[in-house]
Amino acid sequence: MPTATTTGSLGATCLAGEWWLTSTRPDAATSPADLTAANASWVAIPRPMPVGQALDLAAPGPADLRIDGHDWWYRCRFRTDGAETIRFDGLATLADVWLAGEKVHSSEQMFVPQRVALRGGADGAQELHLRFASVDHWLARKRPRPAWKTRLVDHQQLRWLRTSLLGRIPSWCPEIPIVGPWRPIWLEPRSPLTVGSTRITSTVDGTNGKVTVELTVTSPAEPSGMARIGAFATPFAVEATGSSWLLNAVVLVPDVELWWPHTHGAQPRYPASASITVDGAPVEISFGRIGFRTLEVDRGDDGHGFGLRINGTPVFARGSCWTPPRLSHGATTEGLTAVLEQTRAAGMNMIRIGGTMAYESEAFYDGCDDLGILVWQDLMFANMDYPVADAGFAALVRQEAEALFERFQGRPSVAVICGGSEVEQQAAMLGLGPDRWTNPWFDEELPALAALHLPGAAYVRASPTGGVLPFHVDRGISHYYGVGAYRRPLTDARLANVRFAAECLAFSHVPEPAGVEALLATGEQAPHHPKWKAGVPRDPGAGWDFEDVREHYVETMFRISAAELRDLRATDPERYLELGRVTTGEVVARTISEWRRPGSSCRGALAWFYRDFQPGAGWGLVDHGGNPKPAYWYFERAARPIGLLLSDEGLNGLVVHVVNDTPEPFRARLRVTAYRAGRVAVGSDSRPVTVGGRSTGTWSAESILGGFRDLTYAYRFGPPDLDVVAVTLLADDGRAIATECFWPLGLPRGRSNDLGMTATVHEDGMGLTIEAGAVATGVALRLQGATPAMNYLSLEPGTPLTIGWRRAAADRPVTGHVVALNWTGALRIGP
Repeated sequence: MPTATTTGSLGATCLAGEWWLTSTRPDAATSPADLTAANASWVAIPRPMPVGQALDLAAPGPADLRIDGHDWWYRCRFRTDGAETIRFDGLATLADVWLAGEKVHSSEQMFVPQRVALRGGADGAQELHLRFASVDHWLARKRPRPAWKTRLVDHQQLRWLRTSLLGRIPSWCPEIPIVGPWRPIWLEPRSPLTVGSTRITSTVDGTNGKVTVELTVTSPAEPSGMARIGAFATPFAVEATGSSWLLNAVVLVPDVELWWPHTHGAQPRYPASASITVDGAPVEISFGRIGFRTLEVDRGDDGHGFGLRINGTPVFARGSCWTPPRLSHGATTEGLTAVLEQTRAAGMNMIRIGGTMAYESEAFYDGCDDLGILVWQDLMFANMDYPVADAGFAALVRQEAEALFERFQGRPSVAVICGGSEVEQQAAMLGLGPDRWTNPWFDEELPALAALHLPGAAYVRASPTGGVLPFHVDRGISHYYGVGAYRRPLTDARLANVRFAAECLAFSHVPEPAGVEALLATGEQAPHHPKWKAGVPRDPGAGWDFEDVREHYVETMFRISAAELRDLRATDPERYLELGRVTTGEVVARTISEWRRPGSSCRGALAWFYRDFQPGAGWGLVDHGGNPKPAYWYFERAARPIGLLLSDEGLNGLVVHVVNDTPEPFRARLRVTAYRAGRVAVGSDSRPVTVGGRSTGTWSAESILGGFRDLTYAYRFGPPDLDVVAVTLLADDGRAIATECFWPLGLPRGRSNDLGMTATVHEDGMGLTIEAGAVATGVALRLQGATPAMNYLSLEPGTPLTIGWRRAAADRPVTGHVVALNWTGALRIGP
C-alpha cells in the first residue's frame, strides 16, 4: 500500500523548481561553499533524476563515465508554498542534504524515505543541495572482512552498503549504478495532523472482508474520525500514547469480492481512506485501494514442496524475474502500464523482484494489483555475507524492511516475501556447513516483521532454500539451470523433481531480425562481431558464455553436429540465428509445459529474466527496446490460462493435457492427426472435450486415434511411418484455437519450397487469417505498425488460424511478412 497521504488542498506536491547537476573528485567539495573552488560546472536537468538518466539526456560528466568514482552534486531552487517538510522517497546512496547552505541530513540507506523540516526563506524561496559521495571512495575504507566471498561483484565490502547491485555486477549489465535521487521528492504541507506509522491488514472471514486500520498520529488535540473501506465505515477508537495518539478501527465488508491472479479470475479492489477531525479541522487521508484474498503455502504430500493456494485454489505460478526497462532510471514509471500489460499478455501471473535489483515504484505495485500479477519480493540481499551482527547495520536493514512492508499493506499482488537471493547458496557452494548458511536476521527477525505487517503473504528466508543443500532442486525453492546453463537433456526437468523454480531457463535469446539490425551496422555480422558478443551474458569466472549453451541445444533439437553448426555460422548466419531463435523458444515452452502438466511436482517457474539490459542476445525474453523476442511467444504458448500441453511419456505414448485456469468451463473439440512428410495424414480423429473451471483434463493421443501408432517412436518396430503429430483444439465453428506439434524425430532442419501458405488480412484491419497446406512450424509474423496477439506458432494443413493484433496507431498501416522455420518463402502483409 502507498504511504498514507493527505488529499485535497493539504496534499503533498512533487517538488518542482530549477535543477542543476555537477560532479567533482571524491571529497573535492564537502559543502556547497566549496564547489566554486572545486571548479564545479553546473548543467541544467529537467527534474530530479539518477545520474545515469541525466547522462542519457547528454548532461556532461567525467570522461570515463564511471559514476561510482565521483561525487555528484544536485542544486535546486524552489518555493515552499506553505510546505512544512520535504520528503525524499529515495536517495542513492551516500547522501548529504543542505538547505539554505546548512547541512540538515545525511543518509547511507538508499531504500528508506527521509523527511527534513524546511527552513524559512525570503518569500518562501529555498535552495537545496544534495551530494552523493563516491561509492568507490567509501569502499576503500578498512572494514571487517567477510567470512566468505562472492564472484558476483568486484568489491566484497558492498555488503556493508544498503544500495542496489544493479550496475555493479560487471558480467550481467553495463556499469550504470543507481546514484542520485531515484524516487520522487515531495513537499508536504503544514497540517493539524501528522501521520506516523500506519498498519492496515485485510483478511477474509467466510464471505466477509475484514480490515484492521491502526494509525499513530501527532496532533495538538485529541482527534476523532472514521476508517472507510468502499461504502463501509467504522469510527476510530482513540488512545493517548505519550505525545501521540493511537487510532484503531475494524471495518467489515460483507459479501466481499475476492482478488485473483489474472489467469484465474478478476481483480476487484476497494478504496481505503480515513476522515479525521482535529479542533474542528477535517483531514482526509487516502490509503489507496486494497484487495481481499487468501493465500496458503502448499508443501505437498511429502512436506518438502512449495506452492501457492490463492482463495483455496492451487495456482501454477509462471512468469519471470524482473529487470527495469531502463537501468539508469532505477524505479520504473515511464511506460510502465504497457510493460506490465505485455507481461500479462504472455500469460505471466507472477513477477519476482530479485535481491540484485531495487524495490520498485508505487506505480509498479499498483499496476500488479490492477492487472492481477503476483509479486515475489526479495529484500535487497544477494550472494554476500551481510554483517547483520553489527548494530548499526542491523538498524538500517530493520528500518528498510519496516518501510517496505508498510508500502505493501493491503496489496493483494504481494504474495511472497523473500530474505534475498543466493545468500544460502553462495555459502553452501563454498563448502561451509549448514550453521553458516543463514543467520538470525533471515531466520527470526525478518519473518517476525513480515508476519506483523503482512500476515497475508508467504515468507521464505532465501531463494534458493529448502534442499539438503540449498541449491538442490527436489525440495523447497530452487534456481533450476539443469536445462540451460548445465546443458542437461530436456528430460532432466522431470527427473530433477523440481518443486518451485524461482529462477530458471537462462539462455542467450536471439532477438528478432529488427533487433539484430538495430545493434549492428551495415557490414557487421552476428554472431562474430564484438558488439554482438558484448550482449551475450556469462556467469562470473566461467570459461563459456550463454551462446555456447544455446548452441548445445541447437545441436540437440535439430540433430546437427558441432562441426555442421560452425559451418552454418560461417556460410548462412541468418539461418544460424533462426535455428537459435526457435531452439531457445522450444526449450522454454517444453519445460514450462512439462512443469505445468497435471501430475508434475513443480508449482511455479520464473524465467531469468524479463528484459535485456543492453542490445543483443541477452537473457531477456524481451529485448533492450521492449520488443518481444521469439522466446517470449513460446513462453506465451505454454502459459496461456487455457493451455494445450503435450508430454512424451515414452512407452506410455503421447499424452495431451488441457489446463483451464479460468473460472468457467471450457468446451472444444480435440483433434489428433499423425502426418508423414508433414502432409500425408496417416491417422486422424477427434472428440469433444469439456474441462471444468480451474481444473485440467488429460487424454492419451492414441486413445483419440483409436489404436496403437507409436507416436513417440518409442517401440521402434521398423522405420517410423510419421514425422509429426499435430494436436489442435477446435471451436464449434471449426476455427483453430491452438495447435501444438510433436516431432518424434526432432525439429525439421530442412525447408520446403511450397507449404501452401496463405494469409488474408481482415477487412477491419485488426488481424489476419493464415492457413497452410502442410504442417508449418515456427510460423512468425514480423510486423511493423502492430503487435500480434500470438506468434511463433504451428499450423496444421487445412486448418485456418485467426490472429488479431494491436495497432501502434490507427493511421499507421500494418506491414511485414509471415515466415516459417520449415519454409523458404515469405508472405507479404500490407502495401
